[in-house]
Amino acid sequence: MTGTYTPQPATPSMPFGTRQGPTIGTRIARRGIAFVRMLLLVGFTGFLVAMVVATVFAGLVIAINGRLP
Repeated sequence: MTGTYTPQPATPSMPFGTRQGPTIGTRIARRGIAFVRMLLLVGFTGFLVAMVVATVFAGLVIAINGRLP
């Protein structure tokens, strides 16, 4: 087998022994993306609920009147 027999670290060592955490810009960007995704999902869910309610209402109107107005 070729290669080294000594264990290698998964990441290179840092000057103070730990990796830096995400900066404030990175955290804000991630929160912004999550917020936009939440808005899109809530909007899409609201649209689906509105379609179901409209379908049920149209079915009731047809059942009562025999046709849509």
